[in-house]
Amino acid sequence: MVKKYKDIYASVFLLVVSVIMFIATFSIQKLTVSKIGADFAPKLVAIGIFILSLILLINTIKQVKNPQAVVVDNEDDDDEKGNQPISKLSVLGTLGLLIGYVALMPLIGFPIMTAIYLFLQMYLLAEKAHRNITLFLIISVVSSGVIYYCFKSIFHLRLPSGILG
Repeated sequence: MVKKYKDIYASVFLLVVSVIMFIATFSIQKLTVSKIGADFAPKLVAIGIFILSLILLINTIKQVKNPQAVVVDNEDDDDEKGNQPISKLSVLGTLGLLIGYVALMPLIGFPIMTAIYLFLQMYLLAEKAHRNITLFLIISVVSSGVIYYCFKSIFHLRLPSGILG
């Protein structure tokens, strides 16, 4: 019962944050003559947050109006469904990976650091039984390459290339 109201508060808060974030993007200076500038990504994120928050708000309101469809949130249900609680080790590992990613990006470069970060993050968060190193490598290298290509060739934005030159 309490969870549904938390979702309403969270979604309304995120709706407000996304609107403020979107308005704040208009103060970002455009340094290029292209239509896509430095304000593009923050606007895209703000729109994404707004849409997802709106979906959460609508779904939560539907659950409040139809209490029979609401599933009681119980911690014991997590074990029955196979969901494991988030370990402190994975949280600290993620924090360490993010710090290393940001610190090493100027030296090593975006494509290599992004591929390394994605691989290590997937490996860290995957259950031991579902760790597929080959799949993780393919996903991380392809994702990094596609993102780098899009930013460099389509958006004409510079990303640190590091040791690749």
